[in-house]
Amino acid sequence: MTNKAEGHRTSPPDFLTVEEAAAVLRIGRTSAYQLARRYLDTNGAEGLCADRFGKQLRIPRGHLEQRLGAPITWPIGPDEISTTQPIASVPSSQTRQRARRTISRPLDQDTLPFSA
Repeated sequence: MTNKAEGHRTSPPDFLTVEEAAAVLRIGRTSAYQLARRYLDTNGAEGLCADRFGKQLRIPRGHLEQRLGAPITWPIGPDEISTTQPIASVPSSQTRQRARRTISRPLDQDTLPFSA
């Protein structure tokens, strides 16, 4: 749960969420979590530097800036952080054709028009 002050923050926090770090690195959320877990599993030998606070994973801003070689631009745009809402899928033309064929069949037809 975030507070209202975080929404108007002009400088990056000392610890970023994995989603925020993924947006900065321009990688996917799942890849960022995999890299963070690999870091913890290998005692820092591989992966994305991460610290565990209870059940939460956080990425230290200093490490991320060091790895990037520049300060992080903040705030991260809302389109860069993935949302939890699913994206509506557009049915393909093949799906639409299949639906049309189903609708065009007579409703009283229970069996195939030929015998086996």
